Amino acid sequence: MTKRQQQVNSLLQKEISSYLVEVGFEEITGFLTITGVDVSPDLEHAKVFFSVVGQKEAHVQAVLQKHIYEIQGMLMGKIRMRKIPRIAFVLDTSGEYAQHISKLIHDLHEDDSQQ
Repeated sequence: MTKRQQQVNSLLQKEISSYLVEVGFEEITGFLTITGVDVSPDLEHAKVFFSVVGQKEAHVQAVLQKHIYEIQGMLMGKIRMRKIPRIAFVLDTSGEYAQHISKLIHDLHEDDSQQ
């Protein structure tokens, strides 16, 4: 990943997070976090990863998708780039994966201690 990609990732994450806090979509009642952004090498597309606690992920993703043009428009107004990446919201499952691995390791240790 280039330095430019990293800078754009960071900027998009900051701006989208700030906007979501500022606007506060009333359909989202859970705790929503933008966990990261992954922009393509040509800076044309960006995956915006999010996690949510206290509400169904599918519902939150649908709300974000419903407001995607509004969010994209905000980025166009705030960020000075030749071309603003087109965003797509993706559920971040890394926390669930880490919890699953942790449980597997814990279970292995329990099996060892019982033998």
